[in-house]
Order: sequence, then C-alpha cells, then structure tokens
Amino acid sequence: MKILFIIFFVIFMSHIQSDELLISSKINAVLPEGMSVQNIKKSKIENLFVVDIGDLQPIYASKDGEFFFYGELYAVNGNVLLNTTKDEINSKRKSILEKELSEDDFISFKSEDEKYRVIIFTDVDCGYCRKFHNEIKDFNNLGITVDYVAFPRSGLNSDSYNKIVTAWCSNDPKNTLTKMKQGIDINLSTCQDNPVESHYLLGQKIGITGTPAIIKSNGELLPGYLPPAELLNRLN
Repeated sequence: MKILFIIFFVIFMSHIQSDELLISSKINAVLPEGMSVQNIKKSKIENLFVVDIGDLQPIYASKDGEFFFYGELYAVNGNVLLNTTKDEINSKRKSILEKELSEDDFISFKSEDEKYRVIIFTDVDCGYCRKFHNEIKDFNNLGITVDYVAFPRSGLNSDSYNKIVTAWCSNDPKNTLTKMKQGIDINLSTCQDNPVESHYLLGQKIGITGTPAIIKSNGELLPGYLPPAELLNRLN
C-alpha cells in the first residue's frame, strides 16, 4: 500500500510540474522584456493556475497556458464576495517586506501594551504624515506600535530626501524625526550607510504612491491618514 501511494504521488507531482512548465513556456513567450514567470500554483478553481510574473498582482492562466487574464478573482462565500486577488497581493507584499526589511531599517515608536504593529512609509514634509505623528502617543496608547520607513515623495534628489536622510543618520532618530515633523529646523547631515534610497525603491515596488502609507501585518496596504480609533478598528 505504501509503495502504491509513493508511485501515485510521484505521478501526480510530475503531472503538476508538466502543467507548470507548459504554462511557464506559453506565458514567458508573450511577456514584456524584463518580466518572466516567477512562480505558479493551483488556484481554488479547477484547471486555473495563479501565475506570479514579478508584479504585485498575479495573472490567472488555463491549464494548457493558451488563455490567461489579468484582473480580480472573487470567491462567493454565502452572500459575501471575497477578493482572492487582493489576498494574493497582500501575501506577496508581506513576503517582500519580510525579506527586505529588518529591525535596523525602522525608526520605531513602540507601544508598551503592543497589540498590533504597522509599517508606515512616511515623509517629513507631508501634512498628513505630520498629523499622524502628532498623534503617535494616541496610537501607542491603543496598543499600536509604529515602524517608520522612509518614502520622500519628491524623489531621491530633493530637499525632502535630504531631510529624511538626516533623521535616519541621526544619533537620536526618533527625536530628530519628531522635530522635523513639528516643523523645527534641523541642521541637515547625511551618512553613506543610510537606507532611505532602498526604502524609496521598495515602496515603489510594493505599490506606494503617496504618504502616509500604512501596511498591516498581513501585507494589506491602507493608503492615507487614519485617526487612531479608525486605524484600530481597521486592524481589528
């Protein structure tokens, strides 16, 4: 019985791999230069595969690779529609962040009674970033730890870039960032070993277009400012 199971498993796996190779070959042939199939897995629909082409959003391909579509796929759960594509995007965003960020990247404002932890792409000159930061104690008091990463909206060759680099290069990053967000003039200073450029490029990679951009622990993006109570509600 055990030998029969192993034989069946090997045949089954080779059949799946054959499907993936066929899909990969067909899709790669029509993708733009610089893009290629990164990963393929079965979807919840028979003979439909989820294909990662290096973008945040996947495409969906038929078993023979002859047909595919780029769009959102929904599951019907009773009287509720579940956006499975959004789940795929969130999962990939989470995976990218976990791979490319470490504790050393963050300027963190920790809650003493931490229930949730969010990553926030921030800019020192953004009005709503300043509003969010002015309420940082309220977020912390609600059990929300904030891990800031840098996203100078004006780009890498801008005053905002130089300012936010100064915060990450400071001997007291939290205090420096707070003063800047309060509009207090700080002597600008840079250092070679700062992560701001990599943060900015990472933000572009995962779909950040403005600040503040809040990322939940499951990878979901909440664009824009949210008051403390509303963010807590969204996290719940």
